[in-house]
Amino acid sequence: MQMPGLKTLRRLRVAGWAAALLLLAPAAQADPADATPSPIGYGSRGYQWNGMTPEQVEVLKLTGDTTRGKDAFRGCQGCHRREGVGRPDGTYPRLAGQHAVVIVKQVTDTRAGVRRNPKMDPFASDHAVSLQEIADIAAYLSTLRGPVEVGLGPADIAPTGATLYTKLGCADCHGAAGEGKDTKIYPVVAGQHYPYLLREMEHVRDGQRGNSHPDMVKALKGQTTADLQALASFMSRLPTPPAAPR
Repeated sequence: MQMPGLKTLRRLRVAGWAAALLLLAPAAQADPADATPSPIGYGSRGYQWNGMTPEQVEVLKLTGDTTRGKDAFRGCQGCHRREGVGRPDGTYPRLAGQHAVVIVKQVTDTRAGVRRNPKMDPFASDHAVSLQEIADIAAYLSTLRGPVEVGLGPADIAPTGATLYTKLGCADCHGAAGEGKDTKIYPVVAGQHYPYLLREMEHVRDGQRGNSHPDMVKALKGQTTADLQALASFMSRLPTPPAAPR
């Protein structure tokens, strides 16, 4: 009888974790994991945004393969759903169309403990995915768009959000259309689910997200919940940028 290979064993292990976690945590329940500050993350002595963990350096040297990435992403679909569309209730973010370098940073920051995300740990660990698979998954997700049901914020507060987006200098990093900037590892925010945007901005404002950019913390400091709701509503309504070439 032929024994299953390492790749197959990884798939089975991740699938088992996914099933167990989905039973323990209903999809509609918001994940407070990001609100747990990291002892080596933002606010700690010597913290540097994008200080490039050793694994991040290694993954960025690799060439991602979208075909392999589609296969490797199957273990992530239990939370992020098919083709990385996330959940409109904001429990899990939309990953489709995100810059590959951003996905690499978030996964390697989680593996290194810079960003605390216990729910993601089993799927991001070296037992679940290899460095090459991280590169492959990131490449695959960056090419996706497809029809997406976006969790939109209230329409009436979006104009206020547009004013704040300019006033706070959000476009300097995330772009006027929310397209982000891959050369700077700034994420796409256009078309992201409103509840997710709101939750993450609250965590950044309060210094609770481990891999927060200090400039973003400074920009959001003192902003009210109503301000962040307006910002999130505006960004959720921005059209998604064109797909990256396959």
